[in-house]
Amino acid sequence: MRILYKNFTILIPLLLGMAGCGGTEPPEPTRDDPFDRTMDVADEAVYYDQLQQAEINYKKSFDYALTSDDVANIDDAGYNLATIQLGLNNTQDALQTVVLTNNELRIRGQENSPQLDLVRAAILYRMNRLTEAAQAALMAEKSKHEDIQERSYFLSALIVNDQGDINALGQYVQKLDQLLINGKPKKEEEKSWKADQQELHALLSYKQGQYPQAMTAAKTAQDIRREQVEYRAMVRTLALQGQISEAMKDFVAAAQFYVRAGKSALLLKDYPDAKKYLDRATSLHADPITYQLASDALLVLTKKTKKTSK
Repeated sequence: MRILYKNFTILIPLLLGMAGCGGTEPPEPTRDDPFDRTMDVADEAVYYDQLQQAEINYKKSFDYALTSDDVANIDDAGYNLATIQLGLNNTQDALQTVVLTNNELRIRGQENSPQLDLVRAAILYRMNRLTEAAQAALMAEKSKHEDIQERSYFLSALIVNDQGDINALGQYVQKLDQLLINGKPKKEEEKSWKADQQELHALLSYKQGQYPQAMTAAKTAQDIRREQVEYRAMVRTLALQGQISEAMKDFVAAAQFYVRAGKSALLLKDYPDAKKYLDRATSLHADPITYQLASDALLVLTKKTKKTSK
């Protein structure tokens, strides 16, 4: 299984996703085989956060995989392409890529692909199709690869949290805790796994009314997300700290967290979340500076969304 140079899925807003995908080391030198060459070029584009260029080359890789009739390469190229399209917020294109890849695999005798189930779950979660997302994530949990299991547990936890199922959230927290105890994550995955764990503990503590513990865990997750350049996921932890602050009746702090989350989301071109967080910040009518920052950001958001709708 060949996966993106750095896991892009949970994406997630995934998924859990992230804005920058650069790792700690540059990609390996480009190889000669047409499939490998285009995959390497795409990986390098991901490393330098050139996602549109990466999409072009993953499409070429997918075509080369079809040309050579290589099942494993079709699976990997389709997964990477769909993940990049999700990162670009092109959810319909990403879902279409997953469907196409699954169809190509089926006519070659492969009935299911856990990594495609995972990215499909992340896409459906982004589209707020929670029931379908939960089903896809459950399929991905059956993977023999620990990195896919970990991402699946985390995504499933986010889904059941949005569905208001605290008991199921607690069960997924336990599953992820157990995987971190017994699993063997790759060195570059250790911190992301830890951030996932801390975010889920923050969510569960928040839902259980244990606000100081929730805030500590959310802040830990935020710091790791920033360090790992997982900015979309970091936005989620900022918004969570806003919710926790509201629950603690600290409305000034809550508004400040929402503004920070909203402005980051705005710069990441995640406009629906940006509007949600900035609207919440203004509705709290906190201190004048925070209110002004939120109002100014909403004006910028309005201009940007008008441009994209033309």
